Amino acid sequence: NVQSKTLLASGFDGRQTEFHQLNIRWNIAKKFAIKNVAEMGQKKSTVDYTTGRNYSVSYTSLKPEFSYQPGTAFRAAASVRLEEDRNTPGLGGEKANVTDVGLEIRYNQSQKGSLSTTFNVVNIKYNGNANSAVGFMMLEALKPGENYTWSLVYQRNIGKNLQLSIRYNGRKSQLSKTINTGGVELRAFF
Repeated sequence: NVQSKTLLASGFDGRQTEFHQLNIRWNIAKKFAIKNVAEMGQKKSTVDYTTGRNYSVSYTSLKPEFSYQPGTAFRAAASVRLEEDRNTPGLGGEKANVTDVGLEIRYNQSQKGSLSTTFNVVNIKYNGNANSAVGFMMLEALKPGENYTWSLVYQRNIGKNLQLSIRYNGRKSQLSKTINTGGVELRAFF
């Protein structure tokens, strides 16, 4: 249960997330594993200085994953996430059904760094206003319909106390341009 309330010049802005999660992992063989994450909860937003930003969304989510890891250097995983979100009828009654199919590949070099990449196809059925606060939250900043997301992360250890991270993220929705973002981070460990 995570709660926050912020006092702004025009009033209060409150958020609450409460959920229950069950994680199950089964190593089928030395190199293969199945993992399943089931979650149910509620996300609330309470804003007293404006209308249209309040919601109380109940959700259930199921995410099975199949992974192949022949050693410590390489890992590949395929997953599916099925999620259903429902806003309280008195606050709009919006509904979203999310189907997220993903692939992740990770390569590690001991004491040197790692390279990981993901690719997801996210299909969202949504019956509300996509440009509202509840729409943004339920759509996970994507658009109704078919969406594609991908990422590439490279981390490299430089010496004993420096780590360089280079990140690239992309997303593409139907009827919209591709959005690319990236960043570089240098961390020092003391």
